[in-house]
Formats: sequence, structure tokens, C-alpha cells
Amino acid sequence: EGKDVVARAKTGSGKTFAYLLPLLQKLFSCSNTAQSGSSAFVLVPTRELCQQVYMEVFSLLEHCKGSWKVVQLTSGMSLSDLMTAMVGPPDIIVATPSCIATCIAKKILKVSSILESLSTLVLDEADLLLSYGYEDDLRSLVPHIPRRCQCLLMSATTSADVEKIKKLVLHSPVTLTLTEVEGNLDDGIAPKNVQQFWISCDERDKLLHILALLRLGLVQKKVLMFVNSIDPGFKLKLFLEQFGIRSAVLNAELPQNSRLHMLEEFNTGLFDYLIATDDSKPAKVEKESVEEVMHTSKRSKKRHKRALDSEFGVIRGIDFKNVHTVINFDMPLSSSGYIHRIGRTGRAYSTGASVSLVSPAEEAIFREIRVALSCDKEEDIQSSKFIAPFPLLTKNAVESLRYRAQDVAQSVTKVAVREARASELRNEILNSERLKSHFEDNPQDLDLLKHDKVLSKKQPSSHLRAIPDYLVDPTTEAASKAVKLARVAMGQSKSRNHSWHKRKSGTSADPLKTFSID
Repeated sequence: EGKDVVARAKTGSGKTFAYLLPLLQKLFSCSNTAQSGSSAFVLVPTRELCQQVYMEVFSLLEHCKGSWKVVQLTSGMSLSDLMTAMVGPPDIIVATPSCIATCIAKKILKVSSILESLSTLVLDEADLLLSYGYEDDLRSLVPHIPRRCQCLLMSATTSADVEKIKKLVLHSPVTLTLTEVEGNLDDGIAPKNVQQFWISCDERDKLLHILALLRLGLVQKKVLMFVNSIDPGFKLKLFLEQFGIRSAVLNAELPQNSRLHMLEEFNTGLFDYLIATDDSKPAKVEKESVEEVMHTSKRSKKRHKRALDSEFGVIRGIDFKNVHTVINFDMPLSSSGYIHRIGRTGRAYSTGASVSLVSPAEEAIFREIRVALSCDKEEDIQSSKFIAPFPLLTKNAVESLRYRAQDVAQSVTKVAVREARASELRNEILNSERLKSHFEDNPQDLDLLKHDKVLSKKQPSSHLRAIPDYLVDPTTEAASKAVKLARVAMGQSKSRNHSWHKRKSGTSADPLKTFSID
């Protein structure tokens, strides 16, 4: 009917296809009408989500007849790149609001063409658009949106920002809410198919508990771990490396190409552990000497401020593939952030689990989260059914690893973290700059880049890779065997071997060219 819509559903429920399918249907029905501009804008808050939606559109168009042009625009593109992308013009634009505003201001995108051709405007992850600082960009776009244009607002949570955008852009919208959810709908939508657990521990014992969870095999792989800033992420990576657990750190400091490739490698199963930063402060500026990392000249003696990528974000909307466990190493800063984090597992109605490490300093926010998840706010929070104590890790199992963990943790100093962070950034920037054109011509060579490589100067000790039998708690060992059996039943027991085969290319990897009849 062409009415404006506010759609609200839990994370991983398929909201992207819910707006792309009718958008494409409308595009196909008007295919015989000459257009002077783009028919649809899909506005998203982050570059990662922009890339994901862009690829989802292509996956749908592969099954459709006709020739359609889809482009993605982000603030990292130069004016010449933007002008090239807009030649045509494209039928669908997937972009961040700031990039659309720039195109209008620079007259790359003509106001007259918007008024004439725009028929659909989608605001995806609407609760983030204002918090990422796009309010002025949206206000500059609103006067140019034709009244006949159908506006779709998609969100997994409700907030004051969502209401603000609703009043700013939409006209008498219809509200659709998926009711197959748990928790208090005023604060967010808790994924029903994600088992939620928590562990109470001191801040200094979080590394110890992470080691116990991963090395004792008490959680299903793949595992996504969230920290609130970059330094703790690298500290966690360096710590796990010494026990033979390889991981990568996804953060706003990396070049966009590296971030996207890291996500792709994780999604295809080339490594099982990913550490993601989520400080909930998109416009954050860190005092970090990147010039000192990249140069050894006199300029490196001066400290500069480097603005982290304001369009970086992985907790909202990004579809991580086959993540079975989310671990909150640091607690999120809000109940909404918690819901979006644990929503990275249990996607498309599959099952998953989350484990939150809660220190005494985080008990207040943890209580707020539990209240937000409770349908009855008068309920005894300690008996809340939504987040239960983690039952598989015993105190004896944790204490058996304490001395090993403490020895390694003491070696992961601030200097070691800073050097590892600098080394990672330098390598990723060099890969992004020098090899960009090469990878465009030889995409298979991307497999040579390993984001989970060891960063520590100290090589992992072989004796730390395995846990002696005398240190294994019988109760925890039985739980670990149960998890392994579940993994075998789910077909994950040889994920690393499958990943190795994915790296192979050429004739030897083509079954049609290696098949023989005896």
C-alpha cells in the first residue's frame, strides 16, 4: 500500500531481507519507467553494515532477470570515486547518511533527481543513526524526500533516538513488532534461542576465566569475544597466544579493507576466535601515535591524535556466520548494547549461547541488564530466568590454571600491548595500501593474509598448549566431553580441516577436474 513502516524485531530475524525483497519488487515493477535518478536509498550507520547490505542485494539480484546497478558509498571514498559510482545513475544506493549528505552538498547527487525518482528510503539500525552523529545529515536530506516516497525504519530496539527519527522522517507510519520474543519490550528484544550465562569474577581474574572456558573446551566454537576498547583486546590476544589459542582483533583502528577481509575469514571458518572492540563511542578520538608506528623520522617523536573510524561498528546488524558463543569479556554499557552483542549468535533462529564475565565494578550495569530482560520488574533479579550462572566451570577447574595464567598475564605488559598493537596496525596498513590492486586482480591470494597470526615476540611455550591430566577437574572434564560430543553431532569436529581445504585453489581443488573412474 506504500505506507511508511516502523519494523521492530530481534537481531538475526531477517530484517534485511524483509525490506530488500519489497524494495526489489517495487524496482522491478517500475523497470519500464525512465528514471533520472536512484529509486532507493538504504541508509546504515556503519561501513561494515554498508558492505553487508550491499552484498545481500547482489545475492538477491543474482536470481533476477535484468540489469540493475547497485552502489555502496562511505565517507572513506574520494570525491572522484563518488562521482564515478554515481554515473548511470545507480538504481539502489547503500550508504551512510554522511556520504549522502556530502553527495548532495557537492552536487554529485542532484536534488531534482531525488525528488523525481526516489521511491523507497530505508533507515536500517535506526537506533544507531543518531548516536553515530548523523542527525544533521538526516535533517539535510529530509527536505528533498518526495512525499510519495515510502520510508521504512528498521530497528531491534526502541529508544528516544528511534522516536526522534520517526517524527523527523516518517508520515503516519504503521508499526510492526515481532512478538515471538522474551524480555521487556520497552528496552529491547532478547533472542529467545540464545542461552545466557554469567560468571562472577574479579577484574584481574577475567583472563584466567577466559583461559578456562576456551582451553577446557566448555564453549562451542566459533567464539566472538567483546571488549570495550582496543588495548584490552590486544592484551587478551597476546595472553591467549601463549596457550596456543590463535585469535584476531577487530577494531576501528584498522583499514576498512582489512576489517572486511577479517570478517570474511572469520565467517568462512579460517579461524575460530575473534575479539571485537565495542566502546559504544563511535566518534572517539584516541591519543595514539600512529605516525610513530609508521615512521622512524623526527615526526615520530611527536604524539598526534588519531580519530578512530567513526563509521566502524560490528555489534549492530552484522551477520556473523555460525557463531555459537558470544563472550562479554567486558560488560557493555547498556542493556541495548548487551542485546545486540548476544544477537551475534542465534542468527536466523539457530541456537547459541552467551557468557558474561561480571566484575564487582560491573554489577550495577549487570543488574540493569537483568531488570531490562525481566518482564516483571518486581521480580527477584537474583532468580531471573534470563541470565543464569554458568554451570560447567567449577572453582577447582579455575584454580588449577591460576598459576599458569598469572605467570603469562604478568608478561603481557602495557609495553607489550603497545608494541603488538603498533605491529598489527603497521602490517595491516601495508597490506591494505600495497596489495589493494594486486588483490583486485588475484582475489585468491587474499588467503595468504592471516589475521590470527602470532604478535607476541615471546614464542608460545609448548608445555602451555596442553593441560596435564592432574590439573583437570573431573566434573569439568565431563562437561568438556559433553560439549565435544555436541560439536561432533553438529558437524563441527573438523572445522579446522575444512578451513584448510578452503584455502586451496586451482585444479587440485576442483572436483570436476580431479574425479577419475577406476
